Amino acid sequence: MKESFQKKLERAILVMNGATSTNLAREGANLGGCVSQWIVEHPETYRQLIQEYFRAGCDIVSGATSSLNRVTLAKFGLAEKMEELNRGVMQILQGVRPEGKFISGNLGPTGRILKPLGDLSVEELGEIYGQQAEALAGGGAEIINILTMYDLEEAVAALRAAKSWTGLPVIVSLAFNPGAKGYRTMMGVSPEEAAKRLEAEGADVIGANCGGLNLEQITEVLRLMRAHCRKPLMAKPNAGPPKVANGQEIYALTPEQFADRVGDWIEGGARIVSACCGSNPHHMREMKKKVDDYLRSAGSGPSPHGSA
Repeated sequence: MKESFQKKLERAILVMNGATSTNLAREGANLGGCVSQWIVEHPETYRQLIQEYFRAGCDIVSGATSSLNRVTLAKFGLAEKMEELNRGVMQILQGVRPEGKFISGNLGPTGRILKPLGDLSVEELGEIYGQQAEALAGGGAEIINILTMYDLEEAVAALRAAKSWTGLPVIVSLAFNPGAKGYRTMMGVSPEEAAKRLEAEGADVIGANCGGLNLEQITEVLRLMRAHCRKPLMAKPNAGPPKVANGQEIYALTPEQFADRVGDWIEGGARIVSACCGSNPHHMREMKKKVDDYLRSAGSGPSPHGSA
């Protein structure tokens, strides 16, 4: 019988796949359009990328479904295809997943503002995320991965919906930037506030992804979170700041440079290490090597909760 995600997380450091969209853009996907629809229409290209991530040593690969809620899909006239697209992406992953590996479905921000500042109620938002999470589970997702969140209330609504509609383990990750008042999301949420609230709400893993953090800063964010919760953490920064060359975004860090910080993240409490925008399977292969090196040097391995 396959070991559960939670059990494996207790005894291992897991590697999650890196970027999808920035890799598929080189194959013709339009990042201004619905990338997930492009994936369903070009399954072989996506399948090859997923296989490369698994071959690189990833323990978890997430489906490119962040924008497949009915609010975001409505912008492309595709709201009625919500279930079909979510299931379609996950079924591609399910078809190539090696034995013992995990696949997760992504939930991302809707781009709408909650009442009273906006026009979206918490109840409606919960239904939006619940429907998507249910579709992801129906397509084979074993984990729900809520990521790149800016509004803590939206993240909590997604977490509650994912738990109640699927019962699957849930990762929740926010996007932080450095500033005069410390690290904050665009909506002013601090790592400390996020960690306390998300732990209380039942998140299985809490983390930081994307945003404006460099590799040293994400270590600091992990330590701030660790001081305010005991949940496993996830580190998923971008592969350096982007630079524009010939009309394309180029991310500066080589796979080796990026992977050099993995040990710091583990010491900070990370049980899942990954990479966001600009990364590719080469980054994950180097990260996997660093994880293995760290565990060998640590002997019995790090504490399940990392360093306090």
